[in-house]
Amino acid sequence: MSATDDIKTKMQKLNEYVAWFESDDFVLEQAIDKYNEAKKLADSIQADLTKLKNNITVVNKQFDKE
Repeated sequence: MSATDDIKTKMQKLNEYVAWFESDDFVLEQAIDKYNEAKKLADSIQADLTKLKNNITVVNKQFDKE
Protein backbone atom coordinates (compact mmCIF):
# COMPACT_ATOMS: atom_id res chain seq x y z
CA MET A 1 0.00 0.00 0.00
CA SER A 2 1.40 3.40 -0.95
CA ALA A 3 1.61 6.30 1.47
CA THR A 4 -1.20 8.12 -0.32
CA ASP A 5 -3.43 5.05 -0.20
CA ASP A 6 -2.72 4.73 3.51
CA ILE A 7 -3.62 8.39 4.08
CA LYS A 8 -6.75 7.98 1.98
CA THR A 9 -7.82 4.96 4.06
CA LYS A 10 -7.18 6.83 7.30
CA MET A 11 -9.14 9.85 6.03
CA GLN A 12 -12.09 7.63 5.17
CA LYS A 13 -12.03 6.19 8.69
CA LEU A 14 -11.77 9.68 10.19
CA ASN A 15 -14.76 10.75 8.09
CA GLU A 16 -16.68 7.79 9.53
CA TYR A 17 -15.94 9.09 13.04
CA VAL A 18 -17.12 12.58 12.08
CA ALA A 19 -20.30 11.16 10.55
CA TRP A 20 -20.94 9.18 13.74
CA PHE A 21 -20.66 12.33 15.86
CA GLU A 22 -23.14 14.07 13.56
CA SER A 23 -25.56 11.15 13.34
CA ASP A 24 -28.52 9.96 15.37
CA ASP A 25 -26.33 7.01 16.44
CA PHE A 26 -24.31 9.34 18.69
CA VAL A 27 -24.12 7.99 22.25
CA LEU A 28 -22.60 10.27 24.86
CA GLU A 29 -21.09 7.37 26.78
CA GLN A 30 -19.15 6.31 23.68
CA ALA A 31 -18.14 9.81 22.63
CA ILE A 32 -14.90 10.07 24.63
CA ASP A 33 -13.59 6.78 23.27
CA LYS A 34 -14.55 7.70 19.71
CA TYR A 35 -13.00 11.14 20.15
CA ASN A 36 -9.72 9.65 21.41
CA GLU A 37 -9.63 7.20 18.49
CA ALA A 38 -10.36 10.00 16.02
CA LYS A 39 -7.69 12.22 17.59
CA LYS A 40 -5.10 9.46 17.35
CA LEU A 41 -6.06 8.88 13.72
CA ALA A 42 -5.87 12.61 12.93
CA ASP A 43 -2.43 12.81 14.54
CA SER A 44 -1.29 9.86 12.44
CA ILE A 45 -2.60 11.51 9.26
CA GLN A 46 -0.79 14.72 10.17
CA ALA A 47 2.45 12.81 10.70
CA ASP A 48 2.05 11.03 7.34
CA LEU A 49 1.40 14.33 5.55
CA THR A 50 4.42 15.94 7.21
CA LYS A 51 6.59 13.03 6.10
CA LEU A 52 5.31 13.36 2.51
CA LYS A 53 5.91 17.10 2.59
CA ASN A 54 9.47 16.54 3.77
CA ASN A 55 10.05 13.99 1.02
CA ILE A 56 8.74 16.44 -1.58
CA THR A 57 11.03 19.15 -0.21
CA VAL A 58 14.04 16.83 -0.53
CA VAL A 59 13.13 15.91 -4.10
CA ASN A 60 12.64 19.58 -5.01
CA LYS A 61 16.07 20.43 -3.60
CA GLN A 62 17.63 17.65 -5.66
CA PHE A 63 16.02 19.03 -8.82
CA ASP A 64 17.16 22.54 -7.97
CA LYS A 65 20.77 21.31 -7.83
CA GLU A 66 20.62 19.94 -11.35
